[in-house]
Amino acid sequence: MEPTNADRCSRPCESRRWKHRSLVRKRIHALLCLAAILGSALCYGSPSQHPNHSADQIAANTEVPFDLYNDNLIIVKATVGPIKNANFILDTGTTPSAISKKVADRLGLIGTAAILETLNGTVHTESVVLPHIEIGSLHADSTKVLIPDLTFLERSLGISVGGIVGMDILSTTSFTIDYRKKIIILGPPAKCSNVVSFETRMPLITVKATLQGEEVRLIVDSGTGGLLIYRNGLRGEYEQIPLNPAASLSTIAGKTGLRNLRATVSLGKNDLGVRDLTIADVDSDPQNGFDGLLGFKQMGFRRVSFDFENGSFGWE
Repeated sequence: MEPTNADRCSRPCESRRWKHRSLVRKRIHALLCLAAILGSALCYGSPSQHPNHSADQIAANTEVPFDLYNDNLIIVKATVGPIKNANFILDTGTTPSAISKKVADRLGLIGTAAILETLNGTVHTESVVLPHIEIGSLHADSTKVLIPDLTFLERSLGISVGGIVGMDILSTTSFTIDYRKKIIILGPPAKCSNVVSFETRMPLITVKATLQGEEVRLIVDSGTGGLLIYRNGLRGEYEQIPLNPAASLSTIAGKTGLRNLRATVSLGKNDLGVRDLTIADVDSDPQNGFDGLLGFKQMGFRRVSFDFENGSFGWE
């Protein structure tokens, strides 16, 4: 499926443990993991801090190639300590970042217990401080990350997954995702013909949209294929679309049913026309401040940009 997107303890301090669980709950009712059906990654929520970076900024635009899995899931190569060319999911709808248990073991990292509230229950995991990670010219040091069980993603994708790089790392520089060229461009983005201002920057980037004239706030999420809304996010009448009754949304704690609707969609002042949207059969906590997730690929976006200097999201 948090003071930053969710920056995604064998710690005896119960008050800290309670605080961690409370902050986690604010992210997406917890962690929303859209696996094979919607082709998405994990969404985590937890306290976050910006990692330390070896350079103040990306001095000039640099390119990072990626592979696309499930037609929307972005896989980049990362260097994690001495480990080269590890497969990492790049997910703008995740924070904090995460590494696999295999990577943590190879680096000799000892974790402390962490608790995540998910859509379908509580998940016990660990958190560690990752000494160093590089993705192209993007470097981060001393980053607090989680160690979730990523084996279900590996089975779904058919590749090893070293971790997930989320907005706690990505938000330190503007960047562009070009789906046609399959590259991430780190640095100031080129102008896009369609632009909307960030509604919030933390814990994750959200934007305002309207569905049938009904205003919603959406997390801008590269890990989601299209438009996903929580069932309590909409109040109006919408056209129902037949959907396989077995269709479900998977998290590491279980599954949630889905149904499809059709609605006219606008993003900012930009009319996106009539679109199909998926409704998750679960409610979002109103305190979260968002109603769903906005993916890119299934929306027909060929290029998207995150401009942190001007606080805007653009697309073509």
